[in-house]
Amino acid sequence: MTPTLPHWRELTAAFRFPTYRNDTALLKRARMLATVHRVREVYPGRSATFEAGRTALRRQIADWITEHTDAAPDAAIACATVIDAMASAHVAAERLLQTDPPPSAEQLHAAWSDVGYLATQWADLVAEVIDGQRPLPRLSPGAPRRA
Repeated sequence: MTPTLPHWRELTAAFRFPTYRNDTALLKRARMLATVHRVREVYPGRSATFEAGRTALRRQIADWITEHTDAAPDAAIACATVIDAMASAHVAAERLLQTDPPPSAEQLHAAWSDVGYLATQWADLVAEVIDGQRPLPRLSPGAPRRA
C-alpha cells in the first residue's frame, strides 16, 4: 500500500464536520485541534491547558505520519504544525462569519486567504513527504511583491 496523507480538502472538512466512520487517526486529531481552537476562546484563562492539549495532538499527528509514511520525524513535525496552523486559521475565519457587526469584505478575504495559504503549504508538504518533490518558495500572505 502506498503511504498517503489527506488532501487539504479532507482537512478542512475535518475542521467543520463530525467524525466519519473511515476517518484516520490523523483526521480525528485534526478535528480535535479545531475544537481546541474553538473552545479556547470560551475559556481564555485556561491557555496553558489548551496549549498542552495542542502540543499533545501535534505529537500524535506527527507520530501517525511517521508510522504511516516514509516521512522523517522533522517532516512529520512540520506537517503537524501546518495542520495546527490551518485549524487555527480556519476557526478564526469561521468566527469572523459569526461577528456582529459583520466583518468587511477585506477582513473576510484576508482570513480565508490565510486558510488558503496554509492549504497550499500542506499540499507542498505532502508532495515533499510522499513524492520527494521539493516545493517552490512562496511569498507569505501580505508579503511585499517584487515588481
